[in-house]
Amino acid sequence: MTGSPRPYLVFFRAGAASLHPRLIAQEPDRNWDCCVSWYITPRPESLAEYYEDAGTNKFDAFVAFYSKAIAASRYRYVLIVDDDIDFQRGDISRLFALCDEYNLYLAQPSLRWGTHANHDVTLHNPVCVIRRARFIEVMAPCFSREALERLLPTFGLSRSTWGIDYAWASLLAGEGRIAIVDAIQVAHTKAVSLDGGAFYLKLKASGIDPFAEYRHIKETYPRFGSLGTERSGHRLVFLLPDFLGRLVVPLFEGIKKRVHRARRWRA
Repeated sequence: MTGSPRPYLVFFRAGAASLHPRLIAQEPDRNWDCCVSWYITPRPESLAEYYEDAGTNKFDAFVAFYSKAIAASRYRYVLIVDDDIDFQRGDISRLFALCDEYNLYLAQPSLRWGTHANHDVTLHNPVCVIRRARFIEVMAPCFSREALERLLPTFGLSRSTWGIDYAWASLLAGEGRIAIVDAIQVAHTKAVSLDGGAFYLKLKASGIDPFAEYRHIKETYPRFGSLGTERSGHRLVFLLPDFLGRLVVPLFEGIKKRVHRARRWRA
């Protein structure tokens, strides 16, 4: 480790095609330390502050990392991200700065229109800087220190990781503590492959059914409503009276859903 007093941490769960080498290289003045958690045979590199190779998924790997006698708990925000999430130059540092500026509890960057997206709510809304939502997904969650301490027990709920984000949304329902950072857009560069993906093949060989895990979590945790955007509490890119904001944000939520679903249908 460098010994630098960086206030944030990125935890990459990394395979052979991981984007982390480029994402580290394109931020020479980054405000975040990095842990690379290999799910393949570790590669000989020294780009990051920490390296790990424990765990069967990124959340139990993070728990193993967090439980060690390192200063993980000193970071104000922790981003736990898949290795196929592509950030523009400087955007990881900007994501952390925005989370700190707006005192966000649990957040994620928005997904660009046209990229691989599982949930409409995570797609970019161009009128928002920060958008309050009822759900974020496991792809790239960014935890405040307080949220991490509260939600860490949920990290072992699912071996496939499916449904863990549902548990977060249920536990935080009605608190207004979940946000999409629309000022930052990322690309999900690989589609989920249940049949050919190495992770899902490994789960299948172990007799683990992601759908069954998801159903179990939904049965265990109370329903919280739709996987959507809240009516208010957003930070817009321009100043508007609150009543107009309540009209404009849902308008663009509807537009992006129609665009995404039309593209998905054509694909």
